[in-house]
Amino acid sequence: MDLTGVAPSLSRMKPVRTRYPRRVKTIENVFIPMPGGHRLAARVWLPEDAELEKVPAIFEYMPYRKRDQSRARDEAIHHYIAGHGYACLRIDTRGSGDSDGLLRGEWEQGELDDGIAAIEWMVKQPWCSGTVGMIGKSWSGFTALALAGMAPPALKAIIPVCAGDDRYDQSLHWTGGAFLCEQLWWTDTMIEFNARPPDPEIVGETWRAIWKARLEDNHPWLVDWLKHQRRDDFWKHASLCERFDKVTCAVFAVGGWADYISRAVPRLMANLQGPRFGLIGPWGHHYPHDGVPGPEVGFLQDCVRFFDRYVKDIDNGWDRDPSYRVFLQTFDRPSSTYGVKSGRWLALDGWPSEKVVPEKYFLGSGRLDKRAWAEKALVHSSPLATGLAATEWLSMAIEGEQPRDQREDDGRSLCFDTEPLSRSIDILGRAVLEADISVDKPVAQVVARLCDVAPDGTSVRVAFQVLNLTHRESHESPKPVIRGQRMRIRLELPDVGWTFTPGHRIRLALSTSYWPIVWPAPEMVKMTLYTGASTFSLPVLTGRSRRATFGPNERGPEIEVVVEEDKQITRHIVQDAMSGKITVETVGIGGFLGPGRRWRLPTGTAIGHNLLKRFTITEGDPTSATGFYRQVYELDRDDDWIIRIETELSFHATKTDWVLAQQAVVFENDEEIFRKTWSNTTERDLM
Repeated sequence: MDLTGVAPSLSRMKPVRTRYPRRVKTIENVFIPMPGGHRLAARVWLPEDAELEKVPAIFEYMPYRKRDQSRARDEAIHHYIAGHGYACLRIDTRGSGDSDGLLRGEWEQGELDDGIAAIEWMVKQPWCSGTVGMIGKSWSGFTALALAGMAPPALKAIIPVCAGDDRYDQSLHWTGGAFLCEQLWWTDTMIEFNARPPDPEIVGETWRAIWKARLEDNHPWLVDWLKHQRRDDFWKHASLCERFDKVTCAVFAVGGWADYISRAVPRLMANLQGPRFGLIGPWGHHYPHDGVPGPEVGFLQDCVRFFDRYVKDIDNGWDRDPSYRVFLQTFDRPSSTYGVKSGRWLALDGWPSEKVVPEKYFLGSGRLDKRAWAEKALVHSSPLATGLAATEWLSMAIEGEQPRDQREDDGRSLCFDTEPLSRSIDILGRAVLEADISVDKPVAQVVARLCDVAPDGTSVRVAFQVLNLTHRESHESPKPVIRGQRMRIRLELPDVGWTFTPGHRIRLALSTSYWPIVWPAPEMVKMTLYTGASTFSLPVLTGRSRRATFGPNERGPEIEVVVEEDKQITRHIVQDAMSGKITVETVGIGGFLGPGRRWRLPTGTAIGHNLLKRFTITEGDPTSATGFYRQVYELDRDDDWIIRIETELSFHATKTDWVLAQQAVVFENDEEIFRKTWSNTTERDLM
């Protein structure tokens, strides 16, 4: 997940703070001893006088290589916070970067135990005042939440950004009980990441032995995930929703509407019992001070104020300010990328809010209406191409990732519209579909999209959700659908903030597929929806709300990064009119570096990354679906230490099985030193 960090382009033209209350020194690497005998590698930002005037510790903990991959982003955040009187540490998890050990999965217990041990080590240091906080985005945000659920006494406050409280339904694996295609990219990326060596300048002569052990231990994590297609103990582990009541620290949860994972923020606000605060902007998978699409906000000042209140215990008024700040979006013409989204900031005193009232609409023949209609059976089967206008599930706000005009997908869906609105309607929260339906197959999906339709017909996606109907009652215990049997379903869309303006229509669009966001059901599905008792409720925000305010968007010092290669990203959708085959292909997307880029850092290390992804499907045949990824990752220093990692993944499914093939090839100074292939077939479990 959190795959941004090197590219400085996000921070251009944003104010860099150069003077701080405390002068900061940087320690390039410190090894933190662990009880098991291994060491974690950390980069440290420390007030120069910390041993004379002790300070709390703030740390970020993840496997994305403090030495290079996340270096630019780390500097901007941690130097800033350290300058306000904190010791900041960026720690590589075991098996990553310059730390010892092996990384075998997400948030394994060993990783969490290491985090607790790191906290215990920090509070014993001569510069530490005895209290600790955490900050982290995506992986490190999930880690912060997991450690908060373990309640170490010294941990007083955390800031999780773009992180979820449920690993099953809020990460890159499943959504609504359906197979999320994004996890193909994630498993291939982790094969690549786990094949990277530590830096010889940090670990010394042992670097090659550490690297060899990582290469030999590497394996596709998707094989593990496919063993757990239900929400079992594998996913409940490290999911904070399983232990909300254990959290004793203050939580400042942050996210962006363009990032699906961020929709956990209101859940945390609603379920945590201690001090909790929420912030959601229009951004994708980014820290708010790097927020794209904008507007960005003065996030790092808020971080300091929050930590001052709960880590330093300073009565600075933070806890008397509105606890939930959200950006209420409104209609913009669909674009491949947005610089700044239209809308306004609101401030609320907590969440849930009494100002939000459900407004119910009944489903009629193509209509959303306040009055019930006579029951009518509406039969629909979506083409497999439904979803081509969705673009991406995890938005990094790279060009082309934002949803396109939804009319293409709307035309393949069963749609219900209001009359043109006579007044503005603000919504904040979850829209809910409660419908009577039947389907003709034992495994089927329903996808609901909420859209804002302009007077000229332009359709903008506001929110969406998928429901695997075998999971209609439980993700833990799915069961087949009885063909043709009428059933009542409840489908909750994720929280969103939006203003529908006069003259626009509100649209609910239902489909039986959403490719290539989720893998299709094994067979083509025909759905019958019964109007009359079927309803769609919107969370309407009533009354007046205060406007949220922020300071200027400051950040810490920039580091000098030289762009050595910058490729143009391309995205193509090709539909073969003869065969019915549809190909969706993206070339040049560089993930954490941006589109097909190569950067050289002040350490002398250069990083390059490129990716090709291709999804294909033939209309009318769900078993024709395929996913393909190819990535090339390069790491070099002054042409005498050149590492290249090439990975490739192919994936398809029969009616009964998932079929995976993966490969990794590693080169040192252009000589192949390692090659490994994997193949796996796993039975589909009601998906």
